[in-house]
Amino acid sequence: MARSAARALPPWLGGIAGVLSGLLGIGGGLVISPALAWRGLPLPRATGTALAVVVPVACVAVLTELAQAPQQIHLLFALGIAVGGQGGARLGALILRRLPAQGLRLAFIALLLYAAARNAGLLGELPAAAPGSSPVLSGWTVLLVLGLGAAAGVCAVLFGVGGGVVVVPGLVLLVQGFPLRDAMATSLLAMIPTAAMGLVIAAREQRVERGVLPRLVVPALGGAIVGVLLRNLALPTEQLAQAFAAFLLFVAWRLLRPQRA
Repeated sequence: MARSAARALPPWLGGIAGVLSGLLGIGGGLVISPALAWRGLPLPRATGTALAVVVPVACVAVLTELAQAPQQIHLLFALGIAVGGQGGARLGALILRRLPAQGLRLAFIALLLYAAARNAGLLGELPAAAPGSSPVLSGWTVLLVLGLGAAAGVCAVLFGVGGGVVVVPGLVLLVQGFPLRDAMATSLLAMIPTAAMGLVIAAREQRVERGVLPRLVVPALGGAIVGVLLRNLALPTEQLAQAFAAFLLFVAWRLLRPQRA
């Protein structure tokens, strides 16, 4: 019953996930995972399925970024985050096996509320550094980037996200001179190997609902291209972040409600 309802998800949901991915440097799992859970799919299976959407969406978003504004991707930072993400994904898998379903749901809601507060500026604004800023990866920054990657890996496995809700504010707030748009672009590249590791783990544990993917992946890919172009060419990032905060609050509220029968 739950699987049939999940497979009836409208394709435009994938499009929304793709647009938000390219726009804000996230993987789209924050859209896909809750939607599958609303349809009655167990949350561990919902998050595993979401990763199967996150990986190709991030790849397309990065290719669009490279074609449109390659200077916004900081390769060494992305590499450090990705390295940390591999260990974080394995740690997340261990946590997932031991965390009760209700505990996982509450932890996911806490992540949504945290991300909403960050995007709304309630826990400190996300400053957009001046164009041309050149953050340097050295000293303690290396440990910081590895830590951000580890946190992103844990989030990827537990919540089916690419880790952008951790990486983007982390880079901007903790690394001096990191522009907000650059953080979003770099996050997209870093999340590919991290989310891929999470997907491998989910597939091994049979937590991927393959029948859902055709309806979601194709529109998500197109949406990712649109999102990157909107972020770089048309829309002010700060206002978009505030709108996304409102969306996250809505998602958290829906997850607090009982699932459909």
